[in-house]
Amino acid sequence: MKKWYILPALLLFLVVGTAQAEIRFGVIPLVDRAEMQKRFKPLSTYLTAHMGEDVTLTVGHNYAEVEQALAEGKLDMAFLGPVGAVKVAAMNEDVFPLVKVVKNGSGFYKSYIVALKDSPITGISQLKGKVVAFGDKGSTSSYLIPKFLLADAGVRMDELGEALLTGSHANVIRAVLGRKAVAGGVKESLALKNKDQLKFLAVSGPIPEFPICVNGKTLKERKIEKLQDVLLAIPKDSGVVQAINKKYDGFTHATFMEYTVIKYILAME
Repeated sequence: MKKWYILPALLLFLVVGTAQAEIRFGVIPLVDRAEMQKRFKPLSTYLTAHMGEDVTLTVGHNYAEVEQALAEGKLDMAFLGPVGAVKVAAMNEDVFPLVKVVKNGSGFYKSYIVALKDSPITGISQLKGKVVAFGDKGSTSSYLIPKFLLADAGVRMDELGEALLTGSHANVIRAVLGRKAVAGGVKESLALKNKDQLKFLAVSGPIPEFPICVNGKTLKERKIEKLQDVLLAIPKDSGVVQAINKKYDGFTHATFMEYTVIKYILAME
């Protein structure tokens, strides 16, 4: 009789023990959540096939939600902004950048403060008392860096006529072109895309590109090494990375030291 009790228990152990594991992958909402889900689905599918376990994709409602989830171990990995990478590492020392995006051949980009070409404003020191547009407060190149550039020019945020939070880079451009804001902070690609209608009041130094960060406590070291190898080896002609952004070439190694400039700026706030 005892043998018949042992058999179901053994079968249950085998079912549970051989169940496919799961890697929880979070993504910040750079644009509409449904669009982000569409852009990152090819990557999660690719990782599932090459990691040998399900990589489940979750797009957060905002930057902070994804950052908090990774810090608390509710996510194993996440696509974050440079600021987010620094914030999460400060919340949980087990979190670190594994790889970062390569865009147009470079692992770095810049932040711009732009104005209409016909604007009488010629420098950011003249923006006191003016309406200036920004993206999400968690954004590196449409909030943190523009805020730093303004401070460096002697303009505090409370000295602006209004710090207009638009929620995205695209909305910053719309606000400036629509004359709802005198100037705005945006990422390099959008500034250059609209250069015929805009002038550049300020340009930042190099900023490390968007990283994929991992939680070293929820993912085993061997699995992290495999994940990094898989991400670095994604063929450019596969279309997996280009589905995220047509200008993305792939991923390259990332170290926390590269994000020291972000850490320094955050410390000044």
